[in-house]
Amino acid sequence: MIDTTVQISLEVGCSQRCDAISGPLLLQLQRGRYDRCSVLEIPDTVIDWAQDHRTARRRAKRAGDRGYLWQPLARENYPDAIHEINTSTPERQGRTMDAPYWERQEFSPLPEYPCERHAIRVTGIWSEDQELVGYIVVYRCGDLALVSQILGHARHLENEIMYLLFAGALTRETLAGPGMVVYNRHDSGTDGLRFFKERLGFVETPVVWMP
Repeated sequence: MIDTTVQISLEVGCSQRCDAISGPLLLQLQRGRYDRCSVLEIPDTVIDWAQDHRTARRRAKRAGDRGYLWQPLARENYPDAIHEINTSTPERQGRTMDAPYWERQEFSPLPEYPCERHAIRVTGIWSEDQELVGYIVVYRCGDLALVSQILGHARHLENEIMYLLFAGALTRETLAGPGMVVYNRHDSGTDGLRFFKERLGFVETPVVWMP
């Protein structure tokens, strides 16, 4: 646990288009219970991250050796696969999946984002058989890179795909420039989720959200 409070600015006021992402998110974070979160400083490169986190590096490598690979995900092309991932288990982290995850969704293409500091990025991971088996959605808003969603197919989780998926997100423009990756409150979920986050390098940190 880090006791030093971290100020994270969403850089509201960048532009009208950027504020459409950062403004509502800032209000949500300030009004919620997001005062002690799982925080990881954005590394300069994924190699730097891997060198600092040996367990995560090894598990990501094993997933890659099993034939899994990551790449940017256009969700609008994979609604059935995403629904299969979402409904592959009735519970996650000891809780029943929320109702929206049980409904098949259609997705619109994400717009082109002219500002790399304000964008929504989605990364997927595919099996050797070219089956989409996991995805991560990251909201980049100024200094913040918020893990909004990260889900894997229950049948593939034992193959350590989530470590490779996270590493894939780190290598993209998702995390361009300085800032902090935030993955919910640190006390959210089970001990297993906290173990996963800590292996990735997340640390419990007091946070103040700034415009």
